Amino acid sequence: MTLPERPDAHAPVVREELRAALERREVVPHYQPIVDIRSGRVQRLEALARWRHADRGFIPPSEFIPVAERTGLIAAITSLMIERGLEDVGRWRTRVPGLRVAVNLPASSLAEPHMPEEVGRALAAAGCEGGCLSFEITESVLMAQPERSQGHVERLRALGIPVAIDDFGTGYSSLRYLQLLPVDSVKIDRQFIAASVEDRNSQIIVRSVVALCHELGFEAVAEGVADREVWELLAALGCDSAQGYLVAKPMPAEAVEAWLGEWERTRPAARPAPAEEAEPGRPLVLVVDDEPTIVALVESILTERGYRVRTALNGQEALEAVGRQRPDLVLIDMHMPIADGEGFAMELRARRIDVPVVLMTAGPSAEHWARKLKVHGALAKPFRVPELLAAVHRFAAVTH
Repeated sequence: MTLPERPDAHAPVVREELRAALERREVVPHYQPIVDIRSGRVQRLEALARWRHADRGFIPPSEFIPVAERTGLIAAITSLMIERGLEDVGRWRTRVPGLRVAVNLPASSLAEPHMPEEVGRALAAAGCEGGCLSFEITESVLMAQPERSQGHVERLRALGIPVAIDDFGTGYSSLRYLQLLPVDSVKIDRQFIAASVEDRNSQIIVRSVVALCHELGFEAVAEGVADREVWELLAALGCDSAQGYLVAKPMPAEAVEAWLGEWERTRPAARPAPAEEAEPGRPLVLVVDDEPTIVALVESILTERGYRVRTALNGQEALEAVGRQRPDLVLIDMHMPIADGEGFAMELRARRIDVPVVLMTAGPSAEHWARKLKVHGALAKPFRVPELLAAVHRFAAVTH
């Protein structure tokens, strides 16, 4: 049975109506999760504005966001997303430590000279630290005023707030600006992600962007992940995080708690902690690299020679692994997202953890970085098997 439409169902949105809706708090955040592809851990929840009209039901963002941008009300919507997002995430962080709420920053916010200070006041009012919040900014907005954008991004990051480039690949930014902007993450646009399984060119683009992100120390996030086949391809390409309908559709705040519980039980990447081998006396080597093929190759070589091996795809995973079980040696790549080799070495010292570390990086800079970071050794990529075994044997020799 088809229900008749209300006569006002498609009435155009006007400024006064939207302003009144904001005053009545009819515009609310719906949250869509972003999760780590390797572990399935929930990292952040993107706050997306939704208008729940008293008479017309939900009004699509495509109808009211353009009106808000034209009439100057987008700033009020952004402030509301920040305020409500911080209020909500404060509750959820007790269940998911380190969880952040992500808010989209429009051009008008970046044009406001005191925007970082206003964000700082919002954090203080909510009793939150900077790590509770992150921002997403599109390429076109960043490029509109690159110097001011760079200054604002730097000031936000000084507050501890990570910043992501949103919809990467649809704008007109150059690699030069990607290099200069002090961002933390790059979100690859859904048009490339959706086509990557069937279209070779799209797959090449995704693989290249992921590699570029990792070389520059950015997290690579895939948007629009809708099925398990795409998830597994992204995992094979070394992509860090995913957002899309496979994980969850945007949901109201009251549905998040139940979703978190369900996700813990059913997440695609959920896996038990690796069991200890029957010979716990064998040396344990932690191999850390954002390239899964390199991790698999080194793991295979060392396992054949009698070593126990644990693996991680970034420095944060490596720190968690070291905290769980002290390895005899850490082999770690220099350039990775989410805590690179330098960040890992500095954090080890801060925690006063004494573990031998051998740094791996391409070309002749390996020794330079090893000296600078005061780690125990270096391996220049590409390395030969005898060189790998010599470095490992020096700190974690297998005895027969």
